[in-house]
Amino acid sequence: MSTDLLNDGSDAMQGIQQPIGFLLKTLDRLLEDRFDEALERHRLSRRQWQLLNVLADTEGTVAQLDAVIAPFLDADVQETSERHLEPLLGGGLVAEKSGVFRLTDMGREELRGARETVQGLRDVAIRGLEDGEYERTVRTLEAMIVNLSG
Repeated sequence: MSTDLLNDGSDAMQGIQQPIGFLLKTLDRLLEDRFDEALERHRLSRRQWQLLNVLADTEGTVAQLDAVIAPFLDADVQETSERHLEPLLGGGLVAEKSGVFRLTDMGREELRGARETVQGLRDVAIRGLEDGEYERTVRTLEAMIVNLSG
């Protein structure tokens, strides 16, 4: 891992392990940036990508879609999935009838291509990890979330 991303490069920082919060925020920022770059090729935002994935499995109202992607919506500004659905509707990737949204055939095709792009990004993100390391890391983070949620 490049130490350039993890410290200021000074000799005083060499060999110092960064706190988990710092690492999580750095990883989150990098994932967001790389996902944005990758999905831009498909003219999709990260929220639109998430909505297409949800709609690939089920139809839903704005409230139902909000509930599924709630961790990614900005609650401080009362963000909903509605603003992210508008370009999908305009592009013919999603259709709406009586307040219920569904993926169109064109949307399924676009999602298929975007999934290939995202899988490539995910492969890069876990490159160099030993077998089981990713799964163990996820379980560790889930346990820490549970510990701090109660």
